[in-house]
Amino acid sequence: MNLYKQIENCTFDDIYVGDYIESKQTDSENRTIIWLIADINNYLYSGDTALDKCHATIIPAYPLMNAQMNSDNDNTGGYKGSEIYTTTLGTTIDTSKQDILNKYIVPDFGNHIIKYKNLVSNAMETSRSNQFGQNNGASSGWAWYDSQVDLMSEVNVYGSTVWSSSGYDIGIDNRQYAIFKLKPEFINSYGNKRFNYWLKAVANSTGFAHVGSNGNALTAIASDSRGVRPRFLID
Repeated sequence: MNLYKQIENCTFDDIYVGDYIESKQTDSENRTIIWLIADINNYLYSGDTALDKCHATIIPAYPLMNAQMNSDNDNTGGYKGSEIYTTTLGTTIDTSKQDILNKYIVPDFGNHIIKYKNLVSNAMETSRSNQFGQNNGASSGWAWYDSQVDLMSEVNVYGSTVWSSSGYDIGIDNRQYAIFKLKPEFINSYGNKRFNYWLKAVANSTGFAHVGSNGNALTAIASDSRGVRPRFLID
């Protein structure tokens, strides 16, 4: 029974967290793209409109490319307003575009990519205190949006918040992916190769959280170039 039939039937008889799908494509560093099953049904019944499809959550083994969160370090639009969200990741399927959704994901998964409702930060106040009581800016609002590909949260990766500025950074991304519980080395490495990548959390008025190649949780100004390691759901 093939992958999609097992997901559709909600049986997952021969699907396991950590299984991989080898693409015929290569990433920006000319590595063969390897897609990992990061979790199973972990967003089931999430969303203001409940996601009621059985699904697998997919991440790439390595970041697909490097990019800036924002070119001007202006995080006033939160994660929703970032250039990674609006431009780099891709918001609609249109194969004439060269964003991550259309360049890398659609060719391998086609119409099995799920559109779901995600709750993401859409505002940041420069004088708002963060969770540490520091008065250097924090996310300050959120809303539900249709989504097909997103960055992960700190909780998805580490199992807790570290540099996230407020609860608005988390939304439905409030559970650690099973793959990182089972293989914590996959947080910052794969095949003995280490890497860094952005997370969706606003850290302050000029920066976002990211995973460091040394395995540490970090922040960086939004105009820095970091890896892009997104997640998406398939049925």
